[in-house]
Amino acid sequence: MMEPVLCPGTLEVNMDSPEGEEGSSGGGQAQLHGYAFDMPGAGMPFVYNRDRMVSELGRFIITDELPYNFSESVNYEYFNRVALQPQYKRVPRNTLKRRTQQSYYAYRGYLMEMFRTYDGRVSLTSDTWTSTYGEPFVCVTAHWIDNDWLLQKRIICFEAMEEAHNGFNIKSRIVSCCKNFHLVDKIFSISLDNATANTSALQFLKEDSSIKLVLDGSLMHVRCCAHILNLCVQDGLDELRTLLEPIRNVIRWIRAARSAKRIYKQKCEEYGLRKKVIALDTPTRWNSTYKLLHDAIAYRDVLTDMYNESRATDGQFITNDHWSLAKIVHDVLETFDNATHIFSYVYEPNIHTVILECIKIICTIKQTSLANPGVAVKRLLDNMKVKWCAYFTEFPPIYAIAAILDPGVKLEDYVKSMEL
Repeated sequence: MMEPVLCPGTLEVNMDSPEGEEGSSGGGQAQLHGYAFDMPGAGMPFVYNRDRMVSELGRFIITDELPYNFSESVNYEYFNRVALQPQYKRVPRNTLKRRTQQSYYAYRGYLMEMFRTYDGRVSLTSDTWTSTYGEPFVCVTAHWIDNDWLLQKRIICFEAMEEAHNGFNIKSRIVSCCKNFHLVDKIFSISLDNATANTSALQFLKEDSSIKLVLDGSLMHVRCCAHILNLCVQDGLDELRTLLEPIRNVIRWIRAARSAKRIYKQKCEEYGLRKKVIALDTPTRWNSTYKLLHDAIAYRDVLTDMYNESRATDGQFITNDHWSLAKIVHDVLETFDNATHIFSYVYEPNIHTVILECIKIICTIKQTSLANPGVAVKRLLDNMKVKWCAYFTEFPPIYAIAAILDPGVKLEDYVKSMEL
């Protein structure tokens, strides 16, 4: 490990700055403001430590998902030497890779020891998937409250999973991970998506004698609420694909054709709108249809003109009926979007809000059904109701317990409000 070296050159540069330039004071003598490690403005000069620099560079590359050979860039070396640190030298990618691996194993060991002595309960989230390259993975994340009453989360397992993604194998992976991190007697709950294999894995976990559960596992399974909302939305939108397709078609045309991009820019200028790229929706991207409709409605005049002018020969047009339906769907999905954002909080407690957000969604469905008796809207809402009732006929007790413990939540008549 290299000895810390006092950074030379900085003081001379600041003192040589012409009067009035950045880094100089009115009297011609500049002050040197440095950082003493994590203490900004501590009044101590900056001390360059190459060993720490390599470690922090590895952290930067990992968190920003950059390639290891970024550290070998000649331009990056020049930037550091000229603008930041004259002593900087390029870090070989193998050195950086080795250092990040050392940091990983050191922190992994720290987490293992921390969980070994932790006297609280830990909640887990887990998922399995196959990448676009056909590589299967499993991930387990731990969530807990630290000694300062702050919510924390860390990925404790991210591994290739070559075996079949069935309930027993998923359970085995979770148990193995919990044993490695001394969590078998500290699990409070596990959140999974709603695949059949995950439901089976939870049943295997409840039957595993090595896992010490709270209340015999009655609070263990917490379904992924955001995933349920997305399933409801997708089932509802299946009935409206054809009716909303003209709006999607014009957006596809704008994104694919250079001539359409030019026309779109001209139309935006005519209507005094700033040109905006509107993203298409996909079934696996939560709330993407809501975002598409939100942007499209704001540009409805531009999109209508473009579509109708391009389809004038075949008589297919975007009409006010299309936009009226789009606005109704948008308003329904807005409630789902707000709930999804709340359910996706990581460092803020949110389980006490689940029942209240579900009540808002149910009220929105009811009000929309009464105000819009049309066939298309009815089919949308009916499909949502069927999927909703498949998962929320009975709410998990942990949602009610969390709401009761929140003094700001009033549960009077909530059961009546949740009836679809």
